[in-house]
Amino acid sequence: MDHYLFLLKKFLGNLLMPVPVTLLLLLWALLLLLRRKTRWLGVVVVFLATALLFVTSYTPLSNQYVAPFEAQIPSYQQSQTPVDYIAVLGHWHQSIANQPVTSELSPTAIVRLAEGIRIYRLNPGSKLIFTGFKGLAKDPVSYPEKLRELALALGIPAADILIFNGPRDTMEEAEVIADHVAESTLVVVTTAVHMPRALDLFHRAGLDPIPAPTQHLSKPTNSWWIFPSGETLAHSEYLAHERLGLLWIKLTGQVKEYLDKE
Repeated sequence: MDHYLFLLKKFLGNLLMPVPVTLLLLLWALLLLLRRKTRWLGVVVVFLATALLFVTSYTPLSNQYVAPFEAQIPSYQQSQTPVDYIAVLGHWHQSIANQPVTSELSPTAIVRLAEGIRIYRLNPGSKLIFTGFKGLAKDPVSYPEKLRELALALGIPAADILIFNGPRDTMEEAEVIADHVAESTLVVVTTAVHMPRALDLFHRAGLDPIPAPTQHLSKPTNSWWIFPSGETLAHSEYLAHERLGLLWIKLTGQVKEYLDKE
C-alpha cells in the first residue's frame, strides 16, 4: 500500500507542475478552438496558459513568491553547541560509465554536499549522514553510496561518513535518522525552498534539528527589463513541488488521524 501511495504522490507531484499544467491547458484550448461554439473559451484558456507560463518564468515575478518562502528559515550559523551529526538530505543521481562522479550527481546534490562538508569542518568530531535509495530506475549504486564516493574524493575520512540506504523521500529519511540519532545534536542540510517541509517532517519524527538551508533560488534583481527564462521556470516548479508536498503532508496526516479514531 505504501509503495502505491508513494507512486501516486510522485505522479501527482510531476503532473501538477507549471509545464505539464500549461501543456494540458493548451491541449484543452486546442480542442475548444476546433468547435465554433467554444472558440471564445479556447481563447480564454490560451490566455490563461500563457499567463501561467509568463508568471512562472519571469524572474521579477517569480522572486515575489520564492524569496519569502526561502526566507522563513535563516542560514546556518556556527554556535558553541557541539554538533554530532550533519544529515545531507538526498536528491537524485545516475550512474554513467566514463563520467566523473560530479557528473553522476545532480547539481543540487553537489551543493548540499558542499554545505554539509563546510559545516562538518566547522564542527570537529562531527559525522556526515547520507540517505537515499537507488531510484525508481534501480541504479546499480545507491544515492548515499554515490555521495560518499564524492565525499571521500574531497578528503572526508570514511569513519566520519554514515550512510542509510532505503529512504525514498524526506519523510522516510527523517524516520530512519530519528532511529539512529534521537539523542544527538543534528544539523539538517537541504535546499532552502525544501527546508520548511523537511523541518516539518523531522519534527513529526520526534527530532528538533538545526536547519542549514542552502542553494537559495531567489536572487535580487534591479531590473524588470529581462526575458523569461527556463531557469526561473525551474525555480517556480521547485516551489510548486514543495507547496504540494506540504499539502500532501497535511492531507495524509488528517486521513491518518481519522483512521486512528475509527
